[in-house]
Amino acid sequence: MPRNRYLVLILGLLLMMSGVTLAAGTQNSFGAVAVTEVDFQAADGSWIHSTLQRPTYATDTNPLPGVVVIHGSLQNKEWLMAFGIELSRRGFVVLTIDANGHGNSDPGGGSGTAALDYIASLDFVDDTQIGLIGHSMGGGISLRAMDESPVLVRSLILVGAGFWEMPAYVPNTLVAVGSFDSLSSYPANLTLLEPYFNATGIEVGVVYGSFANNTARKIITPPTNHLFETIDATIVSESVEWMKDSLKGGLEDEHWIPRGNLVYQFWLVGGLLSLLGVILTAFPLIAILLNQPVFSSLKGSPKEGGRVSNGKLLVNGGIYGIVGAGTFFPFLIIGTLLGFFIPFPQSNGLPVMAWMLGSGLLSALILSLLLRRQANNHERGQIEAGALIDSPESGYDGLRGVLGITGGFNDWFSKFLRTFLLSMVIVLWLYSWTLVADVLFALDFRVFLPGLHDLTVMQFAMTPLYFVIFLVYFLVEGGWFTSVMLTAEKETWTKTQVLWTLKAMFIKVLPYLILIAVEYGGGLLAGRAVVPGMIGYSWLFFYAFAPWFAVATVFTMFGYRLTGNRWLGAIMNALLCAWLLASILSFRG
Repeated sequence: MPRNRYLVLILGLLLMMSGVTLAAGTQNSFGAVAVTEVDFQAADGSWIHSTLQRPTYATDTNPLPGVVVIHGSLQNKEWLMAFGIELSRRGFVVLTIDANGHGNSDPGGGSGTAALDYIASLDFVDDTQIGLIGHSMGGGISLRAMDESPVLVRSLILVGAGFWEMPAYVPNTLVAVGSFDSLSSYPANLTLLEPYFNATGIEVGVVYGSFANNTARKIITPPTNHLFETIDATIVSESVEWMKDSLKGGLEDEHWIPRGNLVYQFWLVGGLLSLLGVILTAFPLIAILLNQPVFSSLKGSPKEGGRVSNGKLLVNGGIYGIVGAGTFFPFLIIGTLLGFFIPFPQSNGLPVMAWMLGSGLLSALILSLLLRRQANNHERGQIEAGALIDSPESGYDGLRGVLGITGGFNDWFSKFLRTFLLSMVIVLWLYSWTLVADVLFALDFRVFLPGLHDLTVMQFAMTPLYFVIFLVYFLVEGGWFTSVMLTAEKETWTKTQVLWTLKAMFIKVLPYLILIAVEYGGGLLAGRAVVPGMIGYSWLFFYAFAPWFAVATVFTMFGYRLTGNRWLGAIMNALLCAWLLASILSFRG
């Protein structure tokens, strides 16, 4: 192991702090906007968590228009922070909420109604100029809130959402839907909007009605999909303009910033830098802890022998990739069917667990067959060469040996506990920094897609179950990467480690990148959804998990190189992914 672990730790911390500074500065418009996290209660008693962005010149004597922003399913408030950033720096008070059961809000109902009531009650908000932005599920919540709240909404923006029935009233409304949004029929059939637009022959980009009498209507269909609508520059800039025309009478005062001047991308870059930085700190910390007496017995090195050629790596890697990606929908269906019989507190929890466990067990079976074949070929080669067979040193283990399930139980259990303790120290280190970013700067470690987010008590209670499922999955995955896909070492420690990791990452992520390319690239070229409906929507999991699968391969290969077994990487990855999944999935109301 290189000796510059302390330097890498410092670099990681500096990278993290730089990213947090950039993201926080963008979120508060570098001091021009006060950003706080606030909680309020819905009518059913559930607590709603939110981020409030208030321009510093908003006061009780100078109240500003208010906008409530509501995310979609399997998301939280950070997914729509681009709207909060761009609107607040232009003179709007913005309340971006975690909907019921999502993020840090309680399960229940009425989050949208409570948000409207709350923002209208603030003395620095002009309660006669209130707007709503809802993405996907958040669009439905917005329409329901308009029916239930006494607050009059003068501007509505439905992002990747639409009308299911005629609401009590339709204010100035912008419909923003990606041209290849898998869940929307609007791009292909604009006539569906005619009852709500009070017009026929609707065309994209044309304003119908009048802002003055609250009848303005417009639809835009930029080239994007359902997931990325919330960070699409066209949608964000059009939303800014729509709120100005609806809530400010089109007035561009001294605080107004042209619609094309967008900065939310710096928030995304800051999030990326901070996430990479905090993750980077974990690796030198692992190396430092392994040199401490309590953990030093875990140190080891990869077993010699049993290496494969690059050709065999691609063959075996192809098999593993097909198993992982190919079993997604079958096991997703199985998990969905189980949900009809097994009550589970978090939506989509059973389908994801079914995929992880089913894929892991099937991969274990195939790995066992490959290891047996590998050992038989090695033995046959030795016999043909007239060599003595010395199986313990041959480097060709069976499945139990590869997974590290060997020796006496007491010895194995002692190593397991020490490895678990070391992993917990690392995860607690990451979680501590996550709390610091949340409490001091109202930030997560993320770049739009799910990242490191503080957990509620209910979310934390779900992590042990998810941990067990992910542990099986990542232990088997570690077995694949470090046996039937492990190539020969290079001349230096660093070169070997980099090549091992990049090869494993390529094998792991490539199938999902191909699926993403089909969905996104195909939609971009065709101008419509090539994978429509809920099947297309399920692609969200590929976008969410692919980056973390890449991170997981780094932990897998790093842990194996320092300890000679697969448990450290597997436990680290299981803890991280259990944390992620618990924070992503919503609780049923």
